[in-house]
Amino acid sequence: MNQSIYILCQIIVFLITFFLIAFTTYGLRRAYLAMGKDMGRQKQMIKWVFYGMICWLIIITMLSGMGFYSNFEVLPPRILIFALLPPLLLIISLLFSKEFGRILSFLPPQWLIQIQSFRVLMEVMLWLGFMGFFIPFQMTYVGFNMDIIAGITAIFAGRVFFGKNRFLLPESIIWNIFGIFLLINIVFIATISTPSPLQIFKNEPVNTFIAKPIFIWIPGFIVPFAIAMHLFSIKQVLILRKNR
Repeated sequence: MNQSIYILCQIIVFLITFFLIAFTTYGLRRAYLAMGKDMGRQKQMIKWVFYGMICWLIIITMLSGMGFYSNFEVLPPRILIFALLPPLLLIISLLFSKEFGRILSFLPPQWLIQIQSFRVLMEVMLWLGFMGFFIPFQMTYVGFNMDIIAGITAIFAGRVFFGKNRFLLPESIIWNIFGIFLLINIVFIATISTPSPLQIFKNEPVNTFIAKPIFIWIPGFIVPFAIAMHLFSIKQVLILRKNR
């Protein structure tokens, strides 16, 4: 394993994560301003959201540092149950929240699509990890991970679907569903690349890096964030269509 590349990849994951946190807090602030809400009270809400995300990152980092996620023999996989699942449950609860639906309706619809362009940098990180001999090739775009397609197309999709007063409902929903399937694909590949009873890919290196500090943020925050943006985008366009 190339230690310099390993550290560089950790830095990339760190920067992506805090960029996404900054996007979240800025988006909330933008929505509350558009809604004409009392910003004193809403600033407190934004702080709670920010601190909640930071606390979650600290928790999974500490568990990772203690080796909790590195026990791949346990079924169901700890990474899926104790890193990926909790934020997914939060996302599902937000989808059924009327107040959150109102917040979504005040956000520019292209934002929730174009933010997915961060996945290009994620794919570069995975490729660097492959070159550094700690990420298996099937988890990269030179293997079976095609998630880079969502990242590249996101740059243009938001403008194509919603630019210049356009509102392309079917196209945006199809794109979001396609992006979700790409995420499911890489989660599946990552799972069957771990040294666990579920392992199918036997090539070296096996996927153990994902259970380490900082990298645990990928299943614990970054992947759920990408899923959330797809689901929130679908909910948003349905709300906007109803209000048109």
